[in-house]
Amino acid sequence: MNRSLLLTAAEEDTEVFRSRLQEDELTVLHYPLEQYRAKEADAEIINTFDRLDEFENIVHGNKRNAKFFIEKVQEFDKFEEVRNLLNLAIDQHAADYLEEQGIAAVHPHSEGEAIDLMEFMLRVRRIGETLYPCGNKTSEDLPGFLQELDVPVQELVLFTLEGPEEEQLMEYRKDLAAHEPGIAIFHSRRSVNRTLAAFQIFDFSGPTVISGDQAVSEKLEKEGIPVDVQAEGSWDSILKKVEELF
Repeated sequence: MNRSLLLTAAEEDTEVFRSRLQEDELTVLHYPLEQYRAKEADAEIINTFDRLDEFENIVHGNKRNAKFFIEKVQEFDKFEEVRNLLNLAIDQHAADYLEEQGIAAVHPHSEGEAIDLMEFMLRVRRIGETLYPCGNKTSEDLPGFLQELDVPVQELVLFTLEGPEEEQLMEYRKDLAAHEPGIAIFHSRRSVNRTLAAFQIFDFSGPTVISGDQAVSEKLEKEGIPVDVQAEGSWDSILKKVEELF
């Protein structure tokens, strides 16, 4: 099988995934159709950074959230205030990034699930007002879990999700036309829409199609694209399916 893969997810979401593929000596044709960009500091962001001392916890749902938060911490020169709060990370990658930035982060060393961190917070009784940096087009579980327990949590929107500029999109199309990927990965329902819109003339009957989960498979089938392999809703499960093919 052709050892190249078409991938359209954001750079921040696939850092570890792409590294693992390269270790397996696979070629990643990575055309990020999902690109996260920082928001300009609005009234909510400014006001929140002015009252950081009112929060007990800052929860970092992933490395992407942590990176955009640290950018704003640097912009407002609030490192000391952030260091004085309990910084909690859902996964090890976010915790490692925060440590690299000089901010001690607590990670419960489980599977990186939101429910595990919430249980940890309850166990150590750190259930005071919580700040949750995030984006405006992402869906994350922990804020909802905390709200169900009547724990005050503020979701602070620091970035948004956009597509590539037209010039970059043209480069993606030109590069894809010069290659024939052996595998096409559709990691989400959104990726189906973006990929088919970006690469309208590409024939997806050629590569082996991997879908991220059942919902993605159903959407692909409606678009007339047969699914060869279905993962279980995580990047780890997609990686496992890729490795099984080789």
